[in-house]
Amino acid sequence: MATYNGEKYLSEQIDSIINQTYQGWNLLIRDDGSTDSTMEIIESYQKKDTRIKILKDNKGNLGIVKNFEELLKISKAKLIMFSDQDDIWKKEKILRYLERLEKIKEFKNEKIMIHSNSNLYREKNQKLNLFISDKFLEQKLENVFFNFFVQGATIMITKSLKEFILPFPEEVYIHDRYIHLLTDILFKRVFINESFMDYRQHENNQIGGNTDWKKLISKRYFYEKDYKLIKKIYELYKNRLNLEQKNMIESYFKITNVKQNRLRRYTELKKSNINMPLKKQLSLLLKG
Repeated sequence: MATYNGEKYLSEQIDSIINQTYQGWNLLIRDDGSTDSTMEIIESYQKKDTRIKILKDNKGNLGIVKNFEELLKISKAKLIMFSDQDDIWKKEKILRYLERLEKIKEFKNEKIMIHSNSNLYREKNQKLNLFISDKFLEQKLENVFFNFFVQGATIMITKSLKEFILPFPEEVYIHDRYIHLLTDILFKRVFINESFMDYRQHENNQIGGNTDWKKLISKRYFYEKDYKLIKKIYELYKNRLNLEQKNMIESYFKITNVKQNRLRRYTELKKSNINMPLKKQLSLLLKG
């Protein structure tokens, strides 16, 4: 768990981990220089529960990506789950992940990421829609380029995958997107189509579940940081890819080449079979 000024919701998140039906967990927390009562809260939990440990160093405020990277470096666990500081885990979450993992042969030696769905959640106990659509159930490369459907706080990874992803390249702008891309391109992604978490929606979310048409169309249909990350992954691991994977990734580069005519890019999109949401297609055609 990476924390930063999370006093408002932190106790509710930690309590939901403590109340899991599976009790053989350890919680490693690194605070990123909070100026509120976050440290006092996690220190009080550490005193009450020996499974909760605080990673203390002199590295100061690193930002969310480097904060999680430091935690990964320290962790010696065979299986690692990521936790935000402001969500609510359902009590059977860890157990259900372990049960699913046991169905995968030789999982201990494989680079695997498991994730699940979640309920978008607002104040006053108002639960909204599920975060992930059914169309992302299967692992298909064409779905990953313009769709963000893996939430960090739903991820479990194996130790072998953790060792592969470290250290983070400098192009990593958010940890869960990096893990998602690497896993879908190179390894095994397992999706449990059930919600095991209430994903709290508020003004400080890193990635929210609410955007409207006007905002989306006014933005470019792809993120420059995401483009740079995909390009870096391609440069590093091109030799591991088959011809079909290479062709699809190269099609992505053509679709995001803003120097090309937008109609030519749109034609490439339709030819490539890459999945782009309708809102982003409109942004491509109207804004370029």
